[in-house]
Amino acid sequence: KTAIAIAHNVNILQSDDDEALAAVDCARLRPDGAYLSHTEMDILTSCVRVFARAKPEDKLEIVKSLQRQGAVTAMTGDGVNDAPALNQANIGVAMGIQGTEVAKGASDMIL
Repeated sequence: KTAIAIAHNVNILQSDDDEALAAVDCARLRPDGAYLSHTEMDILTSCVRVFARAKPEDKLEIVKSLQRQGAVTAMTGDGVNDAPALNQANIGVAMGIQGTEVAKGASDMIL
């Protein structure tokens, strides 16, 4: 609910969007514990605009999926575990004050 509220506040989601389709919990990426196939993942990421409760591994899978579709990707993170997704993304963005040195080193930009 927090992710949806923030997405509405910054106009990522509009009032007429179907939240059930445009915003999902990242558990949907791995319904049986294993990640969806590339085809299924690509279908999901092509229409979802908000991913909530993303684990570091989820971030990496989302970035890879969007890149398979030809998208230019940016990813934010602040921890050691976020480094693979920050490195994989076309633009990795680390959180400066609270971010770890590993996250900052894997990023292209530090906020």
